[in-house]
Amino acid sequence: MRHCQTIPSVLFLAIVAQLPGELEAQQPVAWSPLDRAALEGSSYSHYPLGRHNARVQTLHDEVVGGTILTGHAYRRDAIGVRGQVAGFQSDLQVTLSMSPNTAAQASPVFASNTGPNPVVALPRTILAFPATTRPALDPTAAWDMMIPYAVPFLVAATSGTLCVDVEIFGNLTATGTNRNVSIYLDAHQQFQDGRVVQPGFRTGIGCPAPGSTNNCYATLDLWRFANGTTEIDVSIRDGVADTGTGTTAAFLTIGNSMAGTPWPARQDCLFWSSAEIWFALPGTMTSTGTYDGTLTNLPLLPSGHRIWCQAGSIDLSSVDMSLSDAITLITPPSGSLPIPAMRIANGSNQAATSGTVSTSVPVMAFF
Repeated sequence: MRHCQTIPSVLFLAIVAQLPGELEAQQPVAWSPLDRAALEGSSYSHYPLGRHNARVQTLHDEVVGGTILTGHAYRRDAIGVRGQVAGFQSDLQVTLSMSPNTAAQASPVFASNTGPNPVVALPRTILAFPATTRPALDPTAAWDMMIPYAVPFLVAATSGTLCVDVEIFGNLTATGTNRNVSIYLDAHQQFQDGRVVQPGFRTGIGCPAPGSTNNCYATLDLWRFANGTTEIDVSIRDGVADTGTGTTAAFLTIGNSMAGTPWPARQDCLFWSSAEIWFALPGTMTSTGTYDGTLTNLPLLPSGHRIWCQAGSIDLSSVDMSLSDAITLITPPSGSLPIPAMRIANGSNQAATSGTVSTSVPVMAFF
């Protein structure tokens, strides 16, 4: 059961006065979507590099006119998978043009998105991509999946929409030749109503509930809406189970920094968040020690600040408690409208004339 609760604005605003300054990020010559340069995308993708026979176009409204592009790159997703992603080779070709369509007008027909005088920036070749490990913090600073162009491309001085057309003819992976594999490229889901979701990055280790050997952990999604409010979805697993008394509660802490302070009653339980604010979550834990709930109608936090969160559960009668791992994120801006980037993909046929239009796009940097 998912629980919801509205939190008084004054409580949540208490953290704003202590937030650090605006983010600064070292930038390539261009990136897309524009606001993802210093923020983790909200999802991940195996398009185009995870496919062995595919054609994937991406349309980009936000690349400034007059920019010379000598290559583009993808980065590893920081949230979707914790382990290592094996290296691989991809047989591909890249064609660039100025599309007659904006991203919001993307057509499922590839030829309709391709502009006049397309440039084969990278003729068909085999590129090797390195193995990647999960970064220590989101987003990763490394654009590991680099695709250098043989022919530079000049974005039209009048600007417009850049069309990047990637054709995949085959690949060589750790599991064999011409296999579809999970590459976990960072990607971002965009919404037509301007909302945006920012998932939390999990780090550190939680502690088990009394009588359990499983460390408690939690996931967190922060939603920012166009109406000026935010919500936080919280899920807890392997917490303190409610035995039917209804006295086992869940809580969430939010702070400005990472702490790592042991709980005096249990040295194996660390308070990862500096925890300037504590929220009692609505409802109770389940009999299996799980919780799913939402804090609703929170006032809007300024964008571009990193917060450190931690969830936990406690039986108010026995005082049994467990704490989750640390969860951190950078508060996002509102989603850009009209949607500034779009993906058109056929994931099984490089020679296809059409694909599926999607608002979920790989995060890309241009050099």
